[in-house]
Amino acid sequence: MSRLVIFLLVGITLLESAAWRESKTFHLKKDELVKVLVKSEGQERLLNFRWTLYADKALVVHESFDRFVGQHVLYVGNVNQSFRKVLLSAKRTQKDVPYIIVVFKKFDEGNNTAQMDLLLIDKENRIVLDYLTKK
Repeated sequence: MSRLVIFLLVGITLLESAAWRESKTFHLKKDELVKVLVKSEGQERLLNFRWTLYADKALVVHESFDRFVGQHVLYVGNVNQSFRKVLLSAKRTQKDVPYIIVVFKKFDEGNNTAQMDLLLIDKENRIVLDYLTKK
């Protein structure tokens, strides 16, 4: 019983520590590009992402941030359902690192669109997001 209580307390603490400050939902067709301008500490950098393939319940997503590119295979309801981009380095502790998580929520096979949520975790309000994609 004590293990269950400890597990629940740790889980609640982790949920509180990862609470997002901002979220936005996108319904994207294949190769539809999301552009987000990330403003911080006198800098402006561009985050882009899009999906290119949906097969066997897997979504292939391409992303780039600050000239670094990546590719992810995401699955709904799986450990691999999201990717994370660190936006700035830590100032005082590892808890103040701002980052974005992009989550693959569902695929609508009728419309051939993927729902993706963008979550900003930024405890110290160091980041401002400007959505250049108006969806």
